[in-house]
Amino acid sequence: MDRLSALRLFLRVVDTGSITGAGRSLGMSSTAASRRLQDLEAELRVRLLDRTTRTVSATEAGRHLYDRVSVLLDDLDAALRQAGELQSRPTGVLRITARRSFGMLHVVPALPSFRAACPEVEVDLTLTETVEIAPTRGVDLVVRLGAPAEKSLVAHRLASAERFMCASPAYFARNPPPAGPDDLARHDCLGYRRDFEPPVWVFETAAGRREVAVSGPLRSNSGEVLRAAAIDGLGLALLPGWIVAADLRDGRLLRCLADTVCYPEGYREEIFAVHARSALVPAKTTAFVAHLRAFLAANGPL
Repeated sequence: MDRLSALRLFLRVVDTGSITGAGRSLGMSSTAASRRLQDLEAELRVRLLDRTTRTVSATEAGRHLYDRVSVLLDDLDAALRQAGELQSRPTGVLRITARRSFGMLHVVPALPSFRAACPEVEVDLTLTETVEIAPTRGVDLVVRLGAPAEKSLVAHRLASAERFMCASPAYFARNPPPAGPDDLARHDCLGYRRDFEPPVWVFETAAGRREVAVSGPLRSNSGEVLRAAAIDGLGLALLPGWIVAADLRDGRLLRCLADTVCYPEGYREEIFAVHARSALVPAKTTAFVAHLRAFLAANGPL
């Protein structure tokens, strides 16, 4: 027996004083409603209703059950409505894990306008330098380097993989810009830390792929650190356009080898927003992804 539907019928009978009317309101015949109530009483081994030819009323046991169950079912209905609202409109807590540099430069600036558009969504943002991040229990969305291979995940492209080799005007005043990969040996190169290996910059030309080990005064796992060091004249950096586009535009950094495809080994991928694949993605998640993509299109490089 469907105990939940039987309890709902019982509450409706007590409210209306009629088995026939209660059954009809729930799409049941009088006979089916009577049988459902009899089955409930048999299962509970207690008489819940006093029946006469004219009236139906709750017994003492029925009244106690009504008082307890009516509150519980009201709470259940409210919870179900709330769950439906989470699916149909942006509301609740949106938990995001993002790569630190992209998060600071592009996700955080998008939050004020997102909150203005979706005031019922609270954002819980975690920033990390970890490359391989994915939605897990308690995380709705990740902003990461590269699209995941798992078919259980959906990836939305946010920014391109293009890398720019650049340095400050002061650095280039002291050191002529490199004309090609062979010139990097005489430059102070600011590289991403790769465990105990030296940083490697990869060049792709018509002649093929070439890997060049570079060295310099600073290595870091943070693109923000490398950007700041490059602006301060510490050396030559190879960074994503989404990190240095504004600096190149405003003259804080100058680009070199603009016609050459190059990137740090291990850092070629585009930036993606990733969430679990489902026919019922929460509205808060889809709303934020759409807002972030629109924000980037209007304010940053894609």
